[in-house]
Amino acid sequence: MIRGTAATFGDHVSADVVLPARHSFLPPEGMAETVLMEMGPEANRKVRSHPIIVAGEAFGYGTGRESPARALRAAGVKAVIAKTFSRLFFRNAINNGILVIQCRELAALHVQDGDEITIELTKGLIRWKDRTFPFPPVTDVVANIIAAGNLINYGRQLLARA
Repeated sequence: MIRGTAATFGDHVSADVVLPARHSFLPPEGMAETVLMEMGPEANRKVRSHPIIVAGEAFGYGTGRESPARALRAAGVKAVIAKTFSRLFFRNAINNGILVIQCRELAALHVQDGDEITIELTKGLIRWKDRTFPFPPVTDVVANIIAAGNLINYGRQLLARA
């Protein structure tokens, strides 16, 4: 289960806006300080204080770099809910321990910054205010990657069991 407050963003937030290439080699703390700064300091503060992003169409489009997802994770983001995602960002986010959920219905509503959201992975439910939104439950592998914190940690756990 993931529970937290929402940071909201609109349509077409590119991965280059999330983290420009020039910041890709910063340590995690530096990435967290610069994530979404292309949208302004308020966007950076917002994403660093709310662990769930709710966004519109095409979140993360524009590049296949993994660093935008790493930057969001470094900033404390645990989940991104959007109308649609770039497929590369979608997989990069999972590999970095961020749950990504396509939920057009919730993303189309007037979710406000700071609204409480609960995500039940095993049941495939998102709860916001008095409403519930279903989504396809994640596979065991994806749930294990999220629980491990990223794909590398998950791989290490598998090797330790072997």
